[in-house]
Amino acid sequence: MVRTRSFRLLAPITLVALAFALPAHADDAIVKLPATPMPAAGPTTAAAQEFCGDATGKAEELIARYSSKAGLQQVYTSELYNAFSDDPKNATVMYTFTTKHNPAYPAAVCRKVVHEGDALTVQMKVVCDGKAEACAKLQNDFNVMTARMQAEVDQQIAAGKK
Repeated sequence: MVRTRSFRLLAPITLVALAFALPAHADDAIVKLPATPMPAAGPTTAAAQEFCGDATGKAEELIARYSSKAGLQQVYTSELYNAFSDDPKNATVMYTFTTKHNPAYPAAVCRKVVHEGDALTVQMKVVCDGKAEACAKLQNDFNVMTARMQAEVDQQIAAGKK
């Protein structure tokens, strides 16, 4: 009697284990799933190839394009960087370029304030054609600066709501 009971308990467990262990066939009704629809929205190739809303390119091309773009003013210069903005006092977009003295040269960074619903976010795009290690450091440094900028924007918004 004990053997029969243990077999009765063991049989369902064995069947379940076999169901997971055996390969399923495409013709089996159990494995047929409804077709997955294509996503309605998401990143596109064109969006991935943008630099602050404009066509991207090599870093040297971006440096040449934005260093002389009408409406931008130089707001910072050093041995390592040159920065340009649409408005020195209330910037909505800032372009920062490495100089030939910077290990990450050539590199171009765009930071842009964007309205997303009720929030303001600082978006960043980096194009770096320098050495990999220098580009990684540049990316990290600008991630930190962008996070600080975002925190300042968030604080200003929170202070305005009080």
